[in-house]
Amino acid sequence: MRTAGFSLVEVLLAIVVTSVGILGAAGVVLGIGSQAVRAGRDTEHTLAGRNAVESLVRAGHAAATSHTSTVDIGGRRFDVSHDVSEPLPRLKHALVTVSLPAAPAAKLEIILSRPRPLPAAP
Repeated sequence: MRTAGFSLVEVLLAIVVTSVGILGAAGVVLGIGSQAVRAGRDTEHTLAGRNAVESLVRAGHAAATSHTSTVDIGGRRFDVSHDVSEPLPRLKHALVTVSLPAAPAAKLEIILSRPRPLPAAP
């Protein structure tokens, strides 16, 4: 004769299924946390690189030179280097490298061209 309730096997199976679900949810939460940290670091790298590129563009073709500087963004100090070469008289090639000791370096290449003189008015 069967009484109302759950058997020991059913209870153990429910515990195993619930444990697997909880461990899966914990893994998702940890994955989201690590992705958020990486996204923050990528954003800081991007800001440092963008600032470097904007400074090169603001300086213009004639003033664009190779140099290294340190930038503080979000409480972290980034090393930013500009390697500028001039393959043609009217064209400069710049390689901007942003590095943080705890993260891989990010590189960005830009081309600066000297504006052409406007034609004389008739």
